[in-house]
Amino acid sequence: MAYIGQIPPLGGAPLPFSRKPPEDRRVLLLHGTTLARAQAIARQQGLAPQRSFFVLGMSNRDIARLFAIRASQRSPRAGGPALVLTALPETAFERMRRLGLFRAIPFDPEDRPELRGRRQWVLEPGGVEILNREADFWRAVPMGPRS
Repeated sequence: MAYIGQIPPLGGAPLPFSRKPPEDRRVLLLHGTTLARAQAIARQQGLAPQRSFFVLGMSNRDIARLFAIRASQRSPRAGGPALVLTALPETAFERMRRLGLFRAIPFDPEDRPELRGRRQWVLEPGGVEILNREADFWRAVPMGPRS
């Protein structure tokens, strides 16, 4: 983890370090699904207790978009592809990870080339209650026509 404290500048008084303490940091999770399902999750402000798949942070939204498109193709009448965004305290995320309720797994070598060397996060059913309780928000974000 990062150092929390002060960093002395060259030739002057220490400056406060800008990184927030762990209890104040948030982890952004993205889940690709259909618009109907994303809206239901947002309305309920949580997930049903089943295994769910996420990616971490906006830098991985391309993976979430890919899975949203796949879900939409499997359920063409469910309103098109969408993303679910949620954030939770880093401390809650780390607790679930340590308990084995949230695991990073690589994609299969047989999967699409753009997924090789990347990973998704699997939330086990036992972690859903923690995520639902700890999440700051649940938002459904429809994907535009460029999908």
